[in-house]
Amino acid sequence: MFFFGKKARITEQKVQEIVKALEQAYTAKNIDKLTGMFHPDKRQISFLNHFQLMMNFQIYNIQSEILNVEILTRTGEEATFTYTRKHIYTCVNEADENGEILSNITSYYVQIAVEKKSAYITRYSPYSVLHLNKDGEILPGEQAVVPAGAQFFERMRRFINEFDLDGFQAATYLLYNDSEMIGYYPRAERYRYKTSEQFTVDYFEKMDAASIKEHTEGYLEQDILELGEMLELGADYSILEAQFTTDSCLRHELVLSLAAPDGFFMIRYLKKDDRPILPEARQRWIEQMKSAAARIANE
Repeated sequence: MFFFGKKARITEQKVQEIVKALEQAYTAKNIDKLTGMFHPDKRQISFLNHFQLMMNFQIYNIQSEILNVEILTRTGEEATFTYTRKHIYTCVNEADENGEILSNITSYYVQIAVEKKSAYITRYSPYSVLHLNKDGEILPGEQAVVPAGAQFFERMRRFINEFDLDGFQAATYLLYNDSEMIGYYPRAERYRYKTSEQFTVDYFEKMDAASIKEHTEGYLEQDILELGEMLELGADYSILEAQFTTDSCLRHELVLSLAAPDGFFMIRYLKKDDRPILPEARQRWIEQMKSAAARIANE
């Protein structure tokens, strides 16, 4: 909890101070101080799970390094920002060492607001997690993001291998019921919440349509789309192109949908910095999508 006096104001300096205080409370294993920094209505978030915090604090010492802070919006009463920190975990007692590596680099989307002369965290959401080895270095390729609980990554990998992702870094892996998603973003933008482009692969155990044609037509009928065109349609796949605007910025997307023997895949390249995909890059992504689709015929 932070007390600002009679004229509570959130400044850039205060944002930096809040990030530093949060990390210091965590590495000091001070659960009460951590909890007090969050708004009373938001203290049920998973990050503040007391049992998990106490287990981690009992077993590990944690070193923290703040790598990046970026303020997205700010008024005197509230602010939205992102920050990225590096945590290195070492066992308090060597006997507890079991080979598990928890060290990671995580980026958070955070909101804070002033209420009754105090600034509270009202949102705290991770959006990128990179796993580290015992030397504190990012694990190579997809190993940096694929969690132990992933079930379907091996099914996704064979299609990912058809794409040239030089300059991209795997930075996100999401687990859902019966589906998973991996996200690749420009390596130079690894800490950003809003990136200029992204490549994602979504896996689903089942396709929510009777056919690829029906699925693709449904996608193109979305009200949000300003332009949509089916570029190629096969019995087991389709490639489509779409443009839409969000946050006053043009988004230009190419989507490959694949009905494979072992599941349904949606592979996307999205340019989202208010500029269309350049013609040469557009053709390159389309050719790679065709190559990925050709794998179905060989399975």
